[in-house]
Amino acid sequence: MKKTFSIVGAGRLGTSLGAALVRRGWEIALIVDRDARAAREARRLFGAGRTARAFSRSSRPGEVVFIAVPDDAIGRVAAAMAASGAAWSGRTVFHTSGLLPARALEPLRERGARTASLHPVQTFPRRDTPASAFKGTTWGIEGEVSAVRTAGTIVRGLGGDVLLLSEKDKPLYHAACALAANGLIALVWTAAGLLREAGIGEEAASAMLLPLVQGTLQNVKSFGPGKALTGPICRGDAATVRTHLKALRRSPEALEVYRVMGKRILGLAGTRGLAEAKIRTLRRLLEGR
Repeated sequence: MKKTFSIVGAGRLGTSLGAALVRRGWEIALIVDRDARAAREARRLFGAGRTARAFSRSSRPGEVVFIAVPDDAIGRVAAAMAASGAAWSGRTVFHTSGLLPARALEPLRERGARTASLHPVQTFPRRDTPASAFKGTTWGIEGEVSAVRTAGTIVRGLGGDVLLLSEKDKPLYHAACALAANGLIALVWTAAGLLREAGIGEEAASAMLLPLVQGTLQNVKSFGPGKALTGPICRGDAATVRTHLKALRRSPEALEVYRVMGKRILGLAGTRGLAEAKIRTLRRLLEGR
């Protein structure tokens, strides 16, 4: 496999992925984005590469093409690429959606491309995310056998781990990823809001909560979710939970989050051996009965 590639979509993931590949000896052939400024910025980060707003008959995209655009644009982009007149036979094309199947690239497959979906279980808050972010990252892969094989080579070259998926399992897989990443952010935001109501400033709230969250994640990594669990629900402390619920009446949205998350915590606490009588008492409290 020649190490030449193109990026379609010079956003945070596409640019971060492209830069990581360049650092590992890949050659960037083409950067395609309707936003010329974004394509130029990606080229600056890569240190090389031609830019274009779209593919044409004369385009030479290299052996591998990554389509890193929003999910609702993948089908349209794939159809436009297939109709561009560029040669696709023998090339491998990936899209980076965690939700959509490789089948979204059917127009390119019909033109002879090998296709698969290739999705990193990682967040990319900026375009210049360091290559180290890919080390240890799991990638969900689904598609044609030959393209999946190529994807595995790429992932391992980036220091990542391969997770083979079926098309039917992708929605659950993606929901899990979204919940773990964005649900955590929403939870911290909700907790910070409660601290602000208690008169604690935004910066101070973040300074308080971030070490707690980081320590909790480290405990999950070291011991697993069950053993990492602490707090009043885990202890069966109904009096504390009752006090929390009373205080949260002034913040209905936070109260709803507390109830929903509390029931999930209670379920996990049950696997830790929490007494059934305490589980029943806490469940009644959390359900408002």
